[in-house]
Amino acid sequence: MKIRTALMGTTLVLAAGAVSAEEFRMQTFLGATAATTQAFEAMAIELAEATDGEVEISVLPGGAVVGAGETIEAIQNGILDGQYTAPSYFAGSDPALGVLGDTLAAYPDSATRDRWFTEGGGLELARALYAQYDMMFICPVYWPPEQIPSTVPIETVADFEGLRMRAPGGLASDLLSRAGASLVTMGVGESVTAMETGQLDATDLANVALNWALGMHNQAMYSVLARHSMAVTEMSVSMDKWNAISPEAQTAFEDACNAMSEGLVTTLTEQDAEAMAAAEGAGVTFIEFGEEEADIFRGITQEVWADWGGRSPNAQAIVDSHQAFLETLGLN
Repeated sequence: MKIRTALMGTTLVLAAGAVSAEEFRMQTFLGATAATTQAFEAMAIELAEATDGEVEISVLPGGAVVGAGETIEAIQNGILDGQYTAPSYFAGSDPALGVLGDTLAAYPDSATRDRWFTEGGGLELARALYAQYDMMFICPVYWPPEQIPSTVPIETVADFEGLRMRAPGGLASDLLSRAGASLVTMGVGESVTAMETGQLDATDLANVALNWALGMHNQAMYSVLARHSMAVTEMSVSMDKWNAISPEAQTAFEDACNAMSEGLVTTLTEQDAEAMAAAEGAGVTFIEFGEEEADIFRGITQEVWADWGGRSPNAQAIVDSHQAFLETLGLN
């Protein structure tokens, strides 16, 4: 399926330079002990071996050099060479990155959404967008469904009305706000304390395993799968650094990224299952929205897309591409 869009006009120059050893300083979005960071470290070792030392990645945990929302600028300034992160961190500076970074309730699950990259032209659009930042989008990396830790039961979209929630900004926050939630911005540690003291009812953060590990359920006795957010994570590098390695090394890099993503499907799914069992043992109740409520959130997603797509031609191109692909899947 060919989808002609504004971004498809961007020309990617991927000519490789002379073969030589290249070190890539790449920062992740989570800490050193996170499964994603550890998977990246293992990938770096395997890639160095596969390229006979041509590609050497120095994996830096989240926040080691700059904040999560500053990595693109750091790459452009030569402070970093690449990142393993989520495009939604940059929603405030580029609406197209916001739209790319979170598809909200449009798709039923991450696996179906990720088919947009391989079958719906998403990879080409992402690479064209990142090329405008002089960066190479190597591959999307699997990220599991996110759940909402809450001190009160949330069984319908209507239950978000007046709910006091921590939210990080971007499209997911827009959707929750349209659903009636009263949102505040605060750090992760602060939100745990705020729920314990009753200042917050719920928080929008991550998947079950990460929520559990961070202590989100110290007081929050509910975990809600509302499909309010379906984040994209990715691996990308400076275009100059990408062009400095051989075509064979580029292929190996892309293959390693995709293999890491496939491995994380198993790793993160298992961690979520273990965390869910532990949380249930501690008295946490898990709630999953039914199809009727999912349809309501899908309708709100269309409103959010209409707003954010109108903010730039690049954002609209991504929205249009998703809409076209959803149509082929019978989901639109």
